[in-house]
Amino acid sequence: MNHRYIKVYVNMWRILPFYIICKHCKHKDKVGLDIAMWKRKNKELNEYSELFQFGYFAMNMIEFRNVMLNRLHRNKIGYVISRMLFKPLESLYINMPPEKIGGGLYFLHGFSTIVAAKEIGNNCSINQQVTIGYNGKDAPVIGNDVTITVGSIVIGNVVINDGAVIGAGSVVKHDVEAGDIVAGVPATSIKKKVHR
Repeated sequence: MNHRYIKVYVNMWRILPFYIICKHCKHKDKVGLDIAMWKRKNKELNEYSELFQFGYFAMNMIEFRNVMLNRLHRNKIGYVISRMLFKPLESLYINMPPEKIGGGLYFLHGFSTIVAAKEIGNNCSINQQVTIGYNGKDAPVIGNDVTITVGSIVIGNVVINDGAVIGAGSVVKHDVEAGDIVAGVPATSIKKKVHR
């Protein structure tokens, strides 16, 4: 058996309370969407129960812990207990209230990542070394089903509309249309070039 699976079974004593706290928090609907998104990204776990999947993500994908702890910010007791059970990834900063983040938030290798938008929609994927943040008083708005890939910077008063993809290492200074693919410094549309 895979050692990552064994780790889940051995640590079920701390996974179970974390799971129960998250599944009964104020943002439990978003937690359900988060688990579903992480499950879609890790299809090899489909035959296992949701509790096992949750435990697998909590034990082996530290970024998942950050998402769950963000969901618990309005539940101080649940947050403190969960934080004692599971240490988050220290270099992944989600500096937003859970009310402003849609369900299904996914991080792939979330180290050196800062997320501070006005709002994030449902089912968004963010890679490592991404900065989403303020430029003075203004911060971005991220739509639904947006993918922001490694090393991208999205700051200031910009809107990333639904289904957009931000290419690796891009600097986004203007709004991105729905379904568009942008890349470069500054980021410009490459969708037409991709589809040739």
